[in-house]
Amino acid sequence: MLINDTDALRWLVCVVISLCLPLPVQKTGLLFSLVFVLVSARPKQRKFLFFWLSSVLVILFWQLKPSPALTAPRISGTVSAVSANSFILENSQGRFQVISENRPGLDDQVEVEGESSLFEENYSFYGFDAKAWSLREKLNGRVFAKTVKIVSAGKTLRAFLYRRIEAIRDPAARALAGKLILGVNEEEGGLAILLRCGFQISVLIQGLGMICGWFLTDRSVRRIRLGTVLGIAAILHFPYPLVRLVLSEGFRLNPHRDKIETFKTKWLLLALLAPRRVATAAFLLPFAFALLAMFPARSAPRTARFTLSWTMQSFLFHAVNPMMVLGMRVLRWGLALCTLGSLAGLVFTPFLSFSVSLAGLLDQVSGWGGELPGQLSWLIVILAGLAGVFSKRVRMILFCGLIGIWTLLGWWHPWASLTLIDVGQGDSILIRLPYNQGNLLIDTGKPAALDQVEAMLQGEGVRRLDALILTHEDDDHSGNKEALIEAYQPAQVIETMTEPLTLHGLTIFNLNPDSETRQGNEGSLVLLLRMQDLTMILGGDAPAEIEQKILDQIPGLRADIVKLGHHGSRTSSCARWLQMLRPIVALNSSGRNNRYQHPHPEVMQRLEDCRIGMFDTKQEGDIRIIVTPICNFLFTARRGFAIIG
Repeated sequence: MLINDTDALRWLVCVVISLCLPLPVQKTGLLFSLVFVLVSARPKQRKFLFFWLSSVLVILFWQLKPSPALTAPRISGTVSAVSANSFILENSQGRFQVISENRPGLDDQVEVEGESSLFEENYSFYGFDAKAWSLREKLNGRVFAKTVKIVSAGKTLRAFLYRRIEAIRDPAARALAGKLILGVNEEEGGLAILLRCGFQISVLIQGLGMICGWFLTDRSVRRIRLGTVLGIAAILHFPYPLVRLVLSEGFRLNPHRDKIETFKTKWLLLALLAPRRVATAAFLLPFAFALLAMFPARSAPRTARFTLSWTMQSFLFHAVNPMMVLGMRVLRWGLALCTLGSLAGLVFTPFLSFSVSLAGLLDQVSGWGGELPGQLSWLIVILAGLAGVFSKRVRMILFCGLIGIWTLLGWWHPWASLTLIDVGQGDSILIRLPYNQGNLLIDTGKPAALDQVEAMLQGEGVRRLDALILTHEDDDHSGNKEALIEAYQPAQVIETMTEPLTLHGLTIFNLNPDSETRQGNEGSLVLLLRMQDLTMILGGDAPAEIEQKILDQIPGLRADIVKLGHHGSRTSSCARWLQMLRPIVALNSSGRNNRYQHPHPEVMQRLEDCRIGMFDTKQEGDIRIIVTPICNFLFTARRGFAIIG
């Protein structure tokens, strides 16, 4: 290669950073990285650099081209991937996600009939973005299946493995074997982080190489390692983490090859194969550790690895697990043993019990350190790093003390906040009190929005709810009631409110006089709360009739912030209601492309007549109000901002 080492690394790092940017500016970032490298390169190399890097950019732009969106009520094809409540179906038209509780086997030929839709973009502080995920997986559409018919069973080795695993009687052993061997039903956090990166397979290959090294030459060991990885990858149809391992073992065959040249070629090939996966843990975690291994920190390599691991978790996930940072090596070897035990258990059943027991122990170990919210937990690393003048022992004591104080006192959340979670056509509102003194959830959204609600709770570090209030029984307000009660064990579940609720200084009143005597929307709770000097009214689904009754009973009622009733329906938020309350801003929770056309044009006209600004989750995604002693701030997931006096 005519490109020197500095140019190669600079270009590769620029490409990785550009591909981690938000989708609308990815291509702009790539073009900027091209200009940046050309300007900083030697004049004699610029001509060659321009043609070489331009060809790489052409490939990247072609790979970044979105797959055509398709909808069809009936599709057939081959099952290429399986998860908890869905599977991926491939045919000549493209790839489709099928939502169904009836799960076929891998590589089965199936016919599906149901309601099809396209993937919608989700604007959220923490939540799962279906649109970005569909682009990363190159999916063409989604089908909510009514019927799933298996035409023929798969005849591949992967299909045989899947059927063998599904035949395991013990549910825990079956789920563990599917997760470790085939990646079925993975979760996002915890030990699944290591599985998603393929670390358990890499450790198995490393252990195999160590054993073979006792008897064979280094060259033979490298060939055995490459052959083993190729065989596993071929059986599993070359998943992305195993493609990385195949490239790694392939480059090992030539140990005299330049390290920087090998690094650049390997990671650039991975970026060219699937550029949208660059922003995922499967690429970034191994890339960051490989870069650190190539240029190790001379003074404190362990501290550098620790800091890098913490920072990457903080960047990639909702929360940071300290034990995943401190004990990553032990957890990797433990998962490798679990995988080996599950494979052996397919032949000799007692090994499955060993794998389940070991996996349970690893889960307990990984949970010892708890979890810290990912967004701000990197501040702990910075504060501990500032103490570099002290001895190693003092730094460790300081770091552990900071973690304890941060967790117990809730330093990451010093102010009260109210967040409208983007749950589509539904309601879910999280209220947090200063210094983590209390956490209150009002409504849960519909069942399809459970991931968004849980992502918000996990991202904010909420492990238990002090209260769960359900304004009424409609599915879009209480559809996740049972799931959230089981997961977050609220101290109080309130469905009718006759007395004010007081929670660590926060008092919430129900204004609807008919909430006990009437059903449906007429019986919806209408909540009034005051956070410091900010008064808010949350309208639930109460119609104009209830609003009029409230105003008649409380003629001087005022509010700084009003959440529109019934998602902006024209039957709520009447003119008198808005004129009497005179809010500074109105909030609304509605779904994109909802069939009711909420918020209704009549309501928008009423707001305009009263000169009231509005923020809607349909356009802004999650909406958060932070209440401070000085003033109050409003933020949205689409980077909207306002100051509320």
